[in-house]
Amino acid sequence: MLLVIRGPVRIGKRGSTLVVSSPEVDEKKEVSWKTEAYPLLDLELVVVVESRARISTGAILMLAEANVPLVFHSGRVDSILLSPFAVRVAEVRRRLYKLTESLEWRVAIGKALVEGKLRGMANVARYFTYKEAERNPEMERHLEAVAEVEKVRGEEIKKVKDVEELRVYEAKWSKKYWELLSPFIPPHYGFTGRNPRGGDPINSAINYSYAILYGLCTHALVAAGLDPYVGLMHTERAGRTSLTYDFSEMFKPVAVHAVIAASRTADLKVGRDGYLNKDSLGAVTRALYRNLKRKLPTWKHTVRGYIYVKAWELRANVERGEKFTPFTYKVK
Repeated sequence: MLLVIRGPVRIGKRGSTLVVSSPEVDEKKEVSWKTEAYPLLDLELVVVVESRARISTGAILMLAEANVPLVFHSGRVDSILLSPFAVRVAEVRRRLYKLTESLEWRVAIGKALVEGKLRGMANVARYFTYKEAERNPEMERHLEAVAEVEKVRGEEIKKVKDVEELRVYEAKWSKKYWELLSPFIPPHYGFTGRNPRGGDPINSAINYSYAILYGLCTHALVAAGLDPYVGLMHTERAGRTSLTYDFSEMFKPVAVHAVIAASRTADLKVGRDGYLNKDSLGAVTRALYRNLKRKLPTWKHTVRGYIYVKAWELRANVERGEKFTPFTYKVK
């Protein structure tokens, strides 16, 4: 279960159960507390949205002992709490730090991560194009546009030689794919493109979905003994989980698909506090959770499982130089 908690709630524990109490005001304006309990065994990730929740140290320790990541999502920063794993860390991290001094290695792994992301976004664009083409045959021309972008992009990646060029390449083609995906977002949202600081429902939903991915990716990297603060493409900065941001690139199409799907089946709205309202959070969370649980016939694992598999494959590359193949998201 992916548990999302929002509002002025109290979070505690009772035995091996996470207890969430939220205030309710009756007609006489008297406040009572409604309590819901969630068994620890059912929890895979806990997300606390905004800054009004209160959580006990007992609840934090219980989640940590069970290796359940705890993510705090706000408009300014995302914080991730997780416990250490019993894996060999020192040796692989020394090797990782040494490899980050190699421009060739950083570019090679960076290219793989970016290619995984862009191919996944192309697959999401194709999926929605096929869905629209069932009602509007003219949309099949959109497939030609996606194919043309893939062709040109495939030639350009061969010319990328350093990290800065890779950053420019990723930004350029991500923007292009968002242009291809925008027609599938209902027009009443007024979505004009990806903007991490945008306060509209679509950008807010993407930020929220990415925060969940960051929590899972950080958890996977630490579980594999890697340092999530090391940067390949993203600049290293105190307190910034740069490797998490790099590693999560190939899983972002999972969130993009979820947000677009939710925008088409629910009326996503941002509340006065700047966050998605309760119904919108529920719609986006359900769509993202479905995607994380997705397992195609040709896949050995679910999407969530691949987050951990690819973290260990990255470790194998760091330790023994084994080839790293990025994850590429497919809807069908």
